[in-house]
Amino acid sequence: MGEVISLRFKYTEEEYIAAMRLYMVRSRDFIIRLVVCFFYMLAATWLLAWLELYSQILLLFIVALLIPLIIGFVGFFVMPRQRFRSDPKFEDEYFLQFSDDGIQFKTAQIDALVQWSLYTKVIENDRFYLLVYGKEMISVIPKRAFTDTRQEAVFGNMLARNLPEHFDSKRLRANQPSDSHRTYVTPSEPPDWR
Repeated sequence: MGEVISLRFKYTEEEYIAAMRLYMVRSRDFIIRLVVCFFYMLAATWLLAWLELYSQILLLFIVALLIPLIIGFVGFFVMPRQRFRSDPKFEDEYFLQFSDDGIQFKTAQIDALVQWSLYTKVIENDRFYLLVYGKEMISVIPKRAFTDTRQEAVFGNMLARNLPEHFDSKRLRANQPSDSHRTYVTPSEPPDWR
């Protein structure tokens, strides 16, 4: 329980962009913005039809399709790349130590102990753990930084202990032996079938 996990890595641009895209896809705000934009345009189209301005309906319908596409393109392709290139912290090598006391972040510019209580959500896929601590504020932990599967399993258990309401522990249960893999033990008495 008192084990310390040490990771050392440097972000790549492609990796950071993939992590931000994962965050956006799983973010409720981003999806809500696209849906609201789409319904706003549908309402405007309905209003123009009601006012019998049919020539403007086609133009507005095209705009209604283009605006969510533009917002999605900028959000998925332009902003993450721009954020990575403009932030000098991504040029540094990261040294992270995870313990039940918190996360020690060390780079050439940062030396901070962050408490687990800062984080509000954990997002995981096959490449990353994203520790969310604010609106569009995440700590990206690449899975490639773990030395082996045991170290990653210890990290998963640490997340489940320190962020139980924010971490989906289904993954941990998936790594546990299932009932079908356990040895069958014959009961000492037959079952009561009454």
